[in-house]
Amino acid sequence: MVLDFIYALGVLLTALSQLRAATRPVGPGELLLAFWIVATFARLLTPGRFQLTPALTKLGLFWILFAVSLSLGIMMALATGEDFDIDFVFHDVVAFPLIGFASALSVAGPGAAVRMRRIAWFATFSGAVLLLLQLANGLGMFSIPILDPWFWERFRGWSSNPNQLALLCMVLFFVALYLADTARSALSRLVALVCLAPPVVLGRMSGSDTLSLAILAGLLIYAAGKAIVALRAARSRPTLAASLLRLMIITSPLMMLSLVPIALTLADDAQKLALGFTKNGGRDAGSEADLRMVLWRQALSRGIESGLLGLGPGPHLQIPASISAGRTAAIVKPINVVNPDQNGTANFEAHNTFLDLFTQGGLLAVVAFSALLINAGWRAYIAESPGLVALLGATVLFGMTGLIARQPIFWLAVSMSITAEAAVVMKRATPPRYRTPAEGMIS
Repeated sequence: MVLDFIYALGVLLTALSQLRAATRPVGPGELLLAFWIVATFARLLTPGRFQLTPALTKLGLFWILFAVSLSLGIMMALATGEDFDIDFVFHDVVAFPLIGFASALSVAGPGAAVRMRRIAWFATFSGAVLLLLQLANGLGMFSIPILDPWFWERFRGWSSNPNQLALLCMVLFFVALYLADTARSALSRLVALVCLAPPVVLGRMSGSDTLSLAILAGLLIYAAGKAIVALRAARSRPTLAASLLRLMIITSPLMMLSLVPIALTLADDAQKLALGFTKNGGRDAGSEADLRMVLWRQALSRGIESGLLGLGPGPHLQIPASISAGRTAAIVKPINVVNPDQNGTANFEAHNTFLDLFTQGGLLAVVAFSALLINAGWRAYIAESPGLVALLGATVLFGMTGLIARQPIFWLAVSMSITAEAAVVMKRATPPRYRTPAEGMIS
């Protein structure tokens, strides 16, 4: 249980990148994960501890294919004389093996599903506490000289940028929702629901438009999943509620068509409401969309030019002119911000997980990553876990506007989803027994 807490805390602290040493990809979170990897590996060497679970097989296969894709990519880059920004290459070279070993070992050995649920509880409660501390710091209740919780008008907490905080908040929100939905006691459900509040508040303060969209999409996925689970359960026990639910689903297309005239009448009000949920009232939405299209087209071009093999670890795009101009014009800048040098080297990211992987590991990396996500989502669906399906779906949507494959908090979501089916099998195979109050708190 101590190791589970260390893993959860390490995952959380890796998202607080202002705590890292200057210009180095190592901080308290990375050190905790490294210690956890060594301790867990030593523990698995004990006879009877190691077990080749289906989840470990899938994650292990992915990381092997991913390592091969990056190796082919860097060989292509060396063969074509690609220039590297060594600091960012070194960052990826350190980050990916650390995340790979951590995610694979988290699902190794017996009881991986139970262990991931326990880690989820630790992450949810500890994450809520850490978010509240960052909020207090941002509101001036206390100060830490080496940290700046604000990124101009956007809140970033102890992360290096607001989007990193937004990803942390989004994952913690859906993990808490999943735990509240599957809790076996009223007290544990109440704890999970209380832990929903800090991610919502700080996520909103981060000013991330993608976060709002991802949470909305995730909640819709969750609602649809709950309806599917209810209908499946009603097959063996027909009830009035199940009949009404079927009727609503069957008639929903007609209901939506009947609402079209009303929607057209209220279109202006709906647009104003939507803009109210975006940063700066949506004034920057057009320029941001144009910038992303420039980056995405460049990423596709770079990946194709590499023969679909990629160019190895690190970023491989040129910094757009608009970003260079903005940096030059800025007089006051937040501290603890690491930006690529404007030295002509292709050292900028596409800010899209699939396209960034395409530029690094080519088509092989994208296919392997997509296959892993589809399998994890399918496992969560088979386990009838709408919370985990929503968690994975919202996280993947968030990854469309940023590179999340380097974030351990993302791999926590993948590990929870990929072990979901095993948790259901274990629950059905285990006879009911008396549980102590302490067990109820983490159930």
